[in-house]
Amino acid sequence: MTRLVWAEIRRLLSRRFTGIAMIVLLLGLAGSQLVVNDALSPPNREQLAAAERAYQEVHKDWATNHEQNEQDCRDTGAPLDECIPEPQLVDFTGGPMPFMEAARTGLQLSTLLVAIVAFMIAASFIGAEYGSGSIANWLTFIPRRGRVFWSKLLTVAGFATLLGAFGAALAVGAVLTLAHLHGSRIESVRGLAEMGARSVLPVVVLAVAGFCLGLLTRHTAGAIGVLLASLVVWVGRTGPLSSLAWAQRITPWTPEGNIAAIIERGYTYVVQVEKVTPDGVNIDFVHYTVSLTHGAVYWSILLTLVVLGSLLIFRRRDVI
Repeated sequence: MTRLVWAEIRRLLSRRFTGIAMIVLLLGLAGSQLVVNDALSPPNREQLAAAERAYQEVHKDWATNHEQNEQDCRDTGAPLDECIPEPQLVDFTGGPMPFMEAARTGLQLSTLLVAIVAFMIAASFIGAEYGSGSIANWLTFIPRRGRVFWSKLLTVAGFATLLGAFGAALAVGAVLTLAHLHGSRIESVRGLAEMGARSVLPVVVLAVAGFCLGLLTRHTAGAIGVLLASLVVWVGRTGPLSSLAWAQRITPWTPEGNIAAIIERGYTYVVQVEKVTPDGVNIDFVHYTVSLTHGAVYWSILLTLVVLGSLLIFRRRDVI
């Protein structure tokens, strides 16, 4: 078994697609840090001047009309402190994003990029063998299909683990460096490191899923098609269908919701609930949370079923 794993590792690392994917990943990770750099950067002179002009215009309008606006607000029964407060300059100038928020954004972007690349590499690793017919020759040389399957899966999972750890370390190191350069207050480094460690799990999950889908569809394009279909469903559910309660209630049973729960150590989503009152229909926003445990159990069960199903099909299906 060890020899099989080493043979698969050499094959994976020697593939041209793996090298190209790694170059693209490095470029993507570098690009994602530009977003973090922009978030941590303080506003420049031009931005401050534009904010000052906007503040002056809004404050002038408030000074002219605030008495009437406050009276109209009181007539609605709203508290006095909520009735058209005086604009403040800080509300317009803003400032750099807090360190932890910027770090989470950068780590999420890097995790997404690394997970997609790991999925593509894993799907291509087995899909190319079916496309070229080399899998038939390999099984002629090693007739025990179970050992071949597990050696390939272990290779993919190990490679994804190292790739995920590399991406998380690079993202955390980059955001710490950028925060130091911009003079941002660095806090909760331990929490950021823990989030980086958890972000390795989704990379491994998508790599294993990509391998199994490539095996089941016998083609890299088939696995990519499934991934794109999942992305379309996610965009539709969080975009055009975001106002529908049922589309948000299924979040605990969606792949992306449980992946977010693993990365974030709990994922909060909002469901719009309509309530009929004597004054009409009111909409309340109810918050629910998908826990880390729920996400881990969900993906453990799903991956177990997918892996065992792929193994069963691989052992019994003709590969020619």
